[in-house]
Amino acid sequence: MTTDTGTTTDLAARRTPDATDRGARLAAAGSAAVFLLLAGIGGTPTGPPVETATAAQIRAYLEQNDTSIRAAALGTALLVPTLLVFTAALARLVRNRLPGSLLADLVIGAGVLVVLRLWLSGAADAMTLVQRLDRTDLSDVDDATLRGWYGTTNFMHFFSDLWAAPIAVLVVAFSLAALRGRLVARWLAWAGLVVGASAAVGTVGVAVASRTLAWGWFGGLFGWVVWTVAVGAALGIRAVRTRRAGS
Repeated sequence: MTTDTGTTTDLAARRTPDATDRGARLAAAGSAAVFLLLAGIGGTPTGPPVETATAAQIRAYLEQNDTSIRAAALGTALLVPTLLVFTAALARLVRNRLPGSLLADLVIGAGVLVVLRLWLSGAADAMTLVQRLDRTDLSDVDDATLRGWYGTTNFMHFFSDLWAAPIAVLVVAFSLAALRGRLVARWLAWAGLVVGASAAVGTVGVAVASRTLAWGWFGGLFGWVVWTVAVGAALGIRAVRTRRAGS
């Protein structure tokens, strides 16, 4: 009787990781799918150079691209909670498989910084939308105030260049955990390490104004987008297979 109980307990313990992981895997897969859909909305259209733009040019840009700016603002508003869910799901998977590991904290911390940049940049790009919501016409906004609003987009541009740093931490932390805890295929985890390394090199390039090293930024950014979708798909497939195996 004791042997049967022990055997049952052992089997339950072996099933626990997959059973506990299933919800997090599905959350990661679903949020990655939404992330892919939102990526198609596109960013804010490029406006006149911040350093030389006149108030008239800024007003013309905002009026001519009103719909695109609103679409980008909506996309950012939806993308923020989507990425929060994705990174929270990744952190949960790491904690389930590697209890007490610092890697889970790095995943969630870096994820918050990634989302923070999106939120701040989106707010800067769409700042004038709030004024029109309050029925304040652009022609009524003081020229200096309008240029100040528009100037924040240039500051956020550099902030976005440094954005590759938390992306590198997020991708590398989860990839290391994936290698140790077998969360995704090894090739995908190794690919994540390459993406993270590229993002780190790109960040250094931006910081020291090296055009050669700064090319790594593009590998980190676009690699992160592809990696996010690939990890979400891999986790979703594994969740479905685990459910079928248990049924």
